[in-house]
This record gives sequence, C-alpha cells and structure tokens, in this order.
Amino acid sequence: MKRICFWLAAALLAVACAKENPSTISEPTSVHTLRAGFAEEDPDTRSRLEFGETAAKVLWTAGDNFRMYKMSDTGYSQTVYTTQDDGVESATFTTTKRLGEDDSYTSIYPAGAEKYSVYRKNNDVMLRIPVPSEQTAVPGGLAEGLNMAAAWSSGQDDDLQFYNLLSIIRFRVKGKAVSSLASVSFDAGKTVAGDAVLYFADGELHFGFTSNFSNPTYPRSTSVTLTGTFTEGQDYCMAMVPASLPSGFDMYFCDADGNVLAKHSSKAVYLSRSRILDFGTIDLGDTWEVEPAPEIVEYMHQKVGRKKNVIAILADGYCKWELDRFEALAKSAVDYLFSVEPYKTYKDYFTVYIFRAESNESGAGVIDTDGNIITPVDNRFGSRWPTDSYSAMTANPSIIQDYLRTHCPEVVSGELSWRDVPTALIINDSRYGGICHVYSSGWNYAQIPHQYAGGAISWSFPQYQAVNVRDDSEGYRLTTEEERDEMGRHVGDWRNTFLHEFGGHGYGRLADEYWKTTTKYTEPGAIGGHTYPVPYALNVSGFYDDVPWQEVLLDNLGDWLDRNPDYSRIGILHGGHASLYYRWRSEMTSCMIDNRPYFNTWSRMLIVSRIMEKTGEPFSLEDFIAKDVTFDPIRPVEDECDETRRRVAAQAALVPEMPMLPPPEIIEDAL
Repeated sequence: MKRICFWLAAALLAVACAKENPSTISEPTSVHTLRAGFAEEDPDTRSRLEFGETAAKVLWTAGDNFRMYKMSDTGYSQTVYTTQDDGVESATFTTTKRLGEDDSYTSIYPAGAEKYSVYRKNNDVMLRIPVPSEQTAVPGGLAEGLNMAAAWSSGQDDDLQFYNLLSIIRFRVKGKAVSSLASVSFDAGKTVAGDAVLYFADGELHFGFTSNFSNPTYPRSTSVTLTGTFTEGQDYCMAMVPASLPSGFDMYFCDADGNVLAKHSSKAVYLSRSRILDFGTIDLGDTWEVEPAPEIVEYMHQKVGRKKNVIAILADGYCKWELDRFEALAKSAVDYLFSVEPYKTYKDYFTVYIFRAESNESGAGVIDTDGNIITPVDNRFGSRWPTDSYSAMTANPSIIQDYLRTHCPEVVSGELSWRDVPTALIINDSRYGGICHVYSSGWNYAQIPHQYAGGAISWSFPQYQAVNVRDDSEGYRLTTEEERDEMGRHVGDWRNTFLHEFGGHGYGRLADEYWKTTTKYTEPGAIGGHTYPVPYALNVSGFYDDVPWQEVLLDNLGDWLDRNPDYSRIGILHGGHASLYYRWRSEMTSCMIDNRPYFNTWSRMLIVSRIMEKTGEPFSLEDFIAKDVTFDPIRPVEDECDETRRRVAAQAALVPEMPMLPPPEIIEDAL
C-alpha cells in the first residue's frame, strides 16, 4: 500500500471586532484540513471493514472523527477533526481551532467525547484507552467505535500516520444451534479488555495495561463477549488488546437459557496489533449437550526414581464451562515451573496431576480483616481473602485433604499419604495474591489466583540494605541503581507467583529472602523450621557464623569457581526471612526475592536434595554440580545491556509493580 500521509493547511477566515465592546477583539479562526491515511504497514483495519477473500478493504465513513491532543510539560488541550467523505480509503478531515507550530500531538480514532483521559507516569504523557469486554454482534464487521487507531506528531508540518491499536478476531458459525445463539465469548486467559494505556516514546507506539485506575471505564477482563442475534455463515468480529496466548484459548457459545457449548484450543495464538485473525467457520452442531471431560489429567509421568513423587494442581472457583480454561492455565503454570532450574533438569522425577475440580460458583470469596465472610462464593475448596489484604488468603485444608484421599491415584492406592503430595490451587480470581500454607510434616498447599487476569506485573529488589553485613549498629543504606542494573529488572506474570509460592515455598520448602522494612529481628536467633521432620527455610540463616551453606559451598568455593565463574555470586548477605537485620541469605538475588525464574545455587541444591529424598534416590554432590545450570535470564548479558535496559524500561512503564507476598503460614501438625 502506498504511504498516505496527513497534511495540514491553515487558512485565516476572519478577524473581527465585537461592536458591543470595541475593546474586545475576537480570536482569529483557523480551518485546519487533514488528509487522513494509515501507516504503510497497517493496511488491514480502519473505520469500516468490507471483507474480501484474503483481506479486509478499509473505508472511512461520513461522520468519522478523531480527537487530537496537544501535549506539553504543563498540560494538554484537545480538538476534534471530522470528515464528510464516505466509502473512501483516504478522507479529508477538518476542524476549527488554533494549533501551535511546534507542539507534540497524539491523535486517537474515534474521537469518543468522554472516552479518553490523560495522565502522567514516569514523565511520560499517557492516554487511557477503554476497550470494552462486552461488544455488540454486528454482521460483517465491528460495532461502531471499536476500530481504534492512534497517530503521533511533533509538530504541524510533520507527516502524520495512524496506527491501528487493537487485534480483531473474525469467525462464522453454523449448525442448528445457531438459531438460539445469544452470545459468544472469547476467553484468552490473559487481559485483553479494560482500560489500557497508550503513549509514544523514542518514535515507537506503546500500548498495553498498567496499574488499575481508580475509576475505570471498563475493568480488566480476560475475555471479550459478543451479544445479539447471529446468522449462520455470516462474518462476526470482536476487537481486543493485543496479547500472546501460548497456551491457547477458549470460546463459549451460550443460548438465552444459559446453556453453554465450550470449545477449547491448545494452539498458540498471537493477537497482533492491526491484524485480523480468522478462525473460520465453527460448527455448533444441533444440540447444546457436550461430552464431559475427565476430572483427572495426568500431565507429566514420572520416569526416574524408586518411589512416587507426585504434585497436584487443583481448580478452585471454576464452573463446569470454565474448566477447559483452568486446565490450560494449569498446564501453563506447570510448564513454566519446569522451564526453571533445577526443575527443568529433573523433570523426569515428577508425576503431575491436574484435577478439574468443578465449583458451583466462579471466583473466590471476600472476607474482612477479621476473617468474616463479606461475599460468599460457593467454590470447591473455600478460597477467600480480603480485597485489600492478600496476607489473609486461605482455603479449607480439610476439604483439600479429603479430595486428595479420594481422587489422587497414588493416595487412593495407598502408595502415598496425602501428606506426601504437595498441592497448588489455581484460583479463578484476578485479585493480586498468593500464599503457601506450610506444614511441619512436609505437606503444604499453595494458593495462586490468576492475578491481574494474566497481565504483566513486576516485583523489585528491596529498597534498603544493611551497611555492614555483620554489624547492624551501622544501620542501612539505599540500594543503588547500579546494583539494580546488575541484577536486572524483572517483569513477569501470575506464573512467577506460582513459581515462588509452589516451586519455592511448597515443594522446595524455601523461606522468603526479601524484606519489606528496615527493622524486624533485633538479634540473631535459630529458625525453628530447620528442625521440622521435613526441614523448612534452610536457605536462610539466623546466625552469620553458622550458615547452612558454609561447609558445602563456602568452604570449597575455590573448587566451585574453577568449575563455573557464576558461583562467585555465593556468599553471606544480610537480609531475608522478611527482615533486613539478623537474617542472612546466600546470594544477592533469587526467585525468593523478586519471583524471577532463577533459584540461587544453595536453593537449587536444596530442591534437588528434596527430589532425591522423595524419589528414594541418593543425593550426589558431584552429580548435582555436573548437571547444575547457573544461568539467570533476568540479568542482562554484558554486550546487550543498553538495549535490554531500554526495552525493559519501556515495558515497565506499562506494568504495575507489586509488593512481595506474605511469608508462608507455618503449621505444626502431628505426623
């Protein structure tokens, strides 16, 4: 497509004095005319879609308008351009308003008088762009106002090109069930609708989600729903914020009586900006009845070890028609866990069951800070927590234990006790949260909601560090930017919480290595979990002169360094176990600090030792070293540092930074 540019021409129409008040002179009026076109690489979608066999012809419609914002350090002003052209690929837009010569402009299509708002973050001027999760089914295209596009200019005389913002899914339906079809929902498992943000930086368009707005036009949603009447064989479209869906998606087809047909695809899908993804024709058949899926999915089967080593992933808050989505989320979380060392190397030592446990109602309950139920939800395992405090996340452990007794094959057969099966609940709730309830006998259950609807979130290294690793009387200092750059900045999603809570606390029985404030423990002291029947928190120490990793790592550090220079990270560092003072850890950073996909060396060894114990195999230090992988994907590679930091900084501007989650609940139970 030939490049089509905007051009600006200003003509002075009139200058007049008010007769009633000779001292008042009216401002001159300028008519600005712009020729509207789209960027060369964005030809697919615009105001109106007319589908051909291989692409969509894009046409402007009479009455189309866009809103232009003039940005400055002190604020912004805005004006609307409108066209009367109809059915053309490029149109003439006009407005009547004065514009500066050298200002910066951001333009949004369609204008939407009350739709957008402007705010600042990190010195960037951003626009809030609401994308509705409820859309109207329109045969042959999109509902009015959904085909959003944006343009940026640093001055009147610059060429102005519009870029499409959203991704469009196109599909058709067939079968007798279409006659009673009332809605179609696309469930991405990641945030694809709600209040998004737009800004231009370094000549690039950035569009995505950031922290929640206080008064959202549309709350975040992992799904988009079309409602209305549907005709067999007709094209229908839905628009959503671009997202990468490596685990596939679900579509739900509902009639007016609430009957649901669920269609699940495990195929990776990439919802790219400005592109139409055609799903083809979907056959709904002649009935609303579907075959039930099995409740137990053996996702991984153990290949190594004399004893069974089983982990269980349970659904909580998923109704029958949502269980396909849960299964996809569970597989995604398990895949992520086993992409991180040492779980990756020792994958064959595990059996993983995914339990499609059906709930009567979706979501998790809401309680007050005293534990009283405010909003009850009839879910399977009783997951609930306050809206403003993730520290009180809980479920009903007795129900979880009974479920393992009656459903987990190795427990039912008597090969294992329910106490031998570390358990994770994936909760159908987008509130931020996550906790692991750790029992002294070795059992635990972790709770991980699909927080922030699968959208990107980040965690940071603690702000304070002790000045002297041995002497707390010298106080604390701020973590430097150089130290943060050396560690790298981490942006992830809910699966990183799964990695931390279940892979770290649950299976690995590791303690937190972060701290929130500058005070807590006032003197050295033993950590009780070290003496549990199944030890807990061996990755941190209450004594500087008696750390658990002294004999194996520090006393032989020269030998370790001969094998791999990355082992130079090992030492004794102040902070951990939720306290800056009088607690020590073995490396500067790790998954147990900021949820990154990296466990420090001592933690990797503890996890492997636990794997060997549970599978009845001997632990060999030589074998561990031979297989050990020290790579931390978050630390920038030296020759890529500048580019990595620039890319992460741009991404971080759109990503909410979360506080670290509370330490595990420690439960002393009888064997």
